[in-house]
Amino acid sequence: MRAQIFPLIRVDSAGNRKKCRALVGHKTKALLVSLWFLSCDVHAQTFATNAKAARFVTDVVMNDFHTAQAGGGYVFSYDSHETEASLSSKLGRWFSGSDPQALVMEAAEKQVLFGFYWAASMMPASSPCFRDIADPACGQDLSQWMAREIDDDPRFIRAYESARKPLGLPPLERNAH
Repeated sequence: MRAQIFPLIRVDSAGNRKKCRALVGHKTKALLVSLWFLSCDVHAQTFATNAKAARFVTDVVMNDFHTAQAGGGYVFSYDSHETEASLSSKLGRWFSGSDPQALVMEAAEKQVLFGFYWAASMMPASSPCFRDIADPACGQDLSQWMAREIDDDPRFIRAYESARKPLGLPPLERNAH
């Protein structure tokens, strides 16, 4: 009866199964490639704070702030009414990625802060920097990673680009080699 209703359709079940499997295989590969691109894009846009690195940068800034208050030379800009508590709070909000304007600093200063942050995020947990930033061994650890940043380490570039919007960082100017 079926042959009478659909006389022009030839059923070749073995050939159709092969075509169907091939089609499903191609669609599956296309879907996996699409998901991979999407996950890479999401990963590139995600900023998650490294708490240990954020504490290190907070220590660096607080050290600089105390030097500025004592009348010594300092690196970063501070509001004349800034307190240790307000600065610490601003740093916490800034590192959360939810308030890029929490720190009222020049774009270049924020870029330097991120450089310290990235270097600290790359250092091993046993680094002397996490015990005492004044330790000479900390300077060695830090300078090693800061040199990689200056040389446009791809890990730094990716981290910077993912943090750019959440931290309100300026566009990265790459070094000419």
